[in-house]
This record gives sequence, C-alpha cells and structure tokens, in this order.
Amino acid sequence: MNDFKFTKREKVYLLLALAVLAMLFVSSSMTYHEQKMKAGFIHTYLGWLEDLIQRLNIYYGGVWHNVRTDGSAGFTQFVVRKLAHFTSYFFYGLFAYLGLKRVFVIKWTGPLFVWASAFAFAAMDEFHQFLTGDRTPSVHDVMLDASGALLAIVLAVIFYRIRNGSSRKKSAI
Repeated sequence: MNDFKFTKREKVYLLLALAVLAMLFVSSSMTYHEQKMKAGFIHTYLGWLEDLIQRLNIYYGGVWHNVRTDGSAGFTQFVVRKLAHFTSYFFYGLFAYLGLKRVFVIKWTGPLFVWASAFAFAAMDEFHQFLTGDRTPSVHDVMLDASGALLAIVLAVIFYRIRNGSSRKKSAI
C-alpha cells in the first residue's frame, strides 16, 4: 500500500494552481466589454508599456497587430490580454508541476501530465468563452496558453536538474 502524502508546500502549490484556474474561469465568464480597458486608463497607468511596444509588429491569429492598425490603446490592450493568457498558464504550469512532481514514479510523466492538463484547461477555457456572449474563442490562445505552461515546466525541470546535480557533486567531494 502506498503511503504517499503531500507536503504542506505541495498543498500550497496545488491550491495556487487551483486559484489560477478559478481566476481564469471567472475571467472567461466576463464579456469582452466587461474586461475592456478604456484608453484613459491605458494612457494613465500603462503609458510605459505603450512606449515600450510602439514599434512592435505581432502576427497573431492571421492578423498583424501594431500601433498603426490597432491604435496605441488598442495595441496595448491586445498585448496586455495576450500577456495575461501566457502568464496565467505559466503560473498554472509552475504551481501544478511543483505540487505534483513527486507523485509520478516515472519522472518524465509528471511534466507531460501537467502540460497536457494545461492544454486541456486552455481548450475548455476557450470553449467557455464561446458560451459567453461577446467573446471570440481562439485556437491561437490555446496554443499561447499551452506555451506559457510549457515554459514554466521546462524552467522548473531545468532548475531542479541543476540543483540536484550540483548537490550530488557536493556530496561526492
């Protein structure tokens, strides 16, 4: 019989992963107009970002996005929304991996499971948006979300490999 028990830290990571998913659910329940940032808000609070991204051209979903095509406030809002997608799933991937990494006997299955769950949640989130009025679901957003989770998982795996490798070398000395 397996006597596996989650540590307090792992439980916190799993609660944080669930909190990210809850936040995503609430966010995808809101219409576009409920989430839309007004130009005055963007200019006042995100002016630094507007200045930073003014020369960017981003090809996303088959369309070029930039200040010329979207306007300064519109392009800033586009970048903020896509960063929110990426970072939300980055944190989900990180927290879920840190909470579950000891669960898997075959170590490579842990990262794969967490990434697949992030991909599945992203797809369900876009379907949820489809059911919400005034929202447009996008396969591109699912891919962006899954990329955020994948980056977090890869960075965490690399971090733990380096940390565990250097601790083994120290103990061998």
